Amino acid sequence: MEEKELIKSCLEGNKKSLEKLINSIQSLVFNISLRFLWNRMDAEDATQEILIKIITNLSKYNGQSKFSTWTYRVATNYLINLKKTTLEKTFTSFDVFSADLYSIKEPVSYEQPDKNILEKEMKTGCTLAMLQCLNRDLRIAFILGSVLKIKSNVASYITETTPENFRKRLQLSRKLIGGFLDAHCGVYNQNNSCRCNKRINTAISCGRITRENLLFADKVETYNNEMEELNSMAGIYQNHGKFISQSDFIKQLNKILTTKKILNFD
Repeated sequence: MEEKELIKSCLEGNKKSLEKLINSIQSLVFNISLRFLWNRMDAEDATQEILIKIITNLSKYNGQSKFSTWTYRVATNYLINLKKTTLEKTFTSFDVFSADLYSIKEPVSYEQPDKNILEKEMKTGCTLAMLQCLNRDLRIAFILGSVLKIKSNVASYITETTPENFRKRLQLSRKLIGGFLDAHCGVYNQNNSCRCNKRINTAISCGRITRENLLFADKVETYNNEMEELNSMAGIYQNHGKFISQSDFIKQLNKILTTKKILNFD
C-alpha cells in the first residue's frame, strides 16, 4: 500500500493501517528523541506523546513533503518545547561538562569481561550528553544535519526556518562539538588523556552506568556501514548505531486512542 493510500486508510479508521503507519515511524521518532534528550525513559515518554500528536493531527498532513519529513517536523516541534530536563540543567555549558570530565582524580582502567560493551556504553552516553551543552536550536540542527544527514532544504522545513539559517546553526553546532572533542576526547584526538575505559569504574560507582541495565550499548541495531572513522566528528556519532526501543508503542497507543475515542477503528 502506498503512503497516501495508507494515510487515507488510517483516516478512515482502519486499525491495521494505523498500526502499519506507526511501525514505519516509531523508530525514527524514538531515535531523534533519545539523541535529543539522552535519557531513555524521557525518550520513551516523548515518543509516545509525539506519536499521539501525529495520529491526532494526521488530517493536517498535506502530502507536500515526505511523511517521514513531516513526522520529523512534528517531533522536533514537540522536543524543542519540552520543559528542561535534569541533564540540561546539569550540563549548562561545555565548561561545566569539561569540569565533570576532569573531576576524577585518579582514573583506573576497567578490565572485567564486559569491558568492551561498557566502553561502548561510556562512549555513547558521554558523546550524547555533550549535545546537552548545545542550546536546543543548535542541538536539533546537529542531530538532523550531522547525525541523520538530512539536507538543509529539508531540515529547514523540519525546523521551520530558512535553509541559510539552518546551515548557520549546523555550522556553529559542529564548531562547538568539534572544538570540545578536539580539546578533551581521547577517542577523537589521541593526544587527549580522557579515555572511556578509565571512566567506567567511576560511572558505575556513581550510578551513571548500571551493568545489569545498560541504556545504549546493548540496545542498538547495527549496520554494515556503522563503523566510520572515529577520529571524525560524524564518525563518532554515526558509530552509535540505531537505537532500539523496548516499549510496545502500538499496544500503548491502542489503549490511549480507545480510551480517548480519538479515532473510530474498524
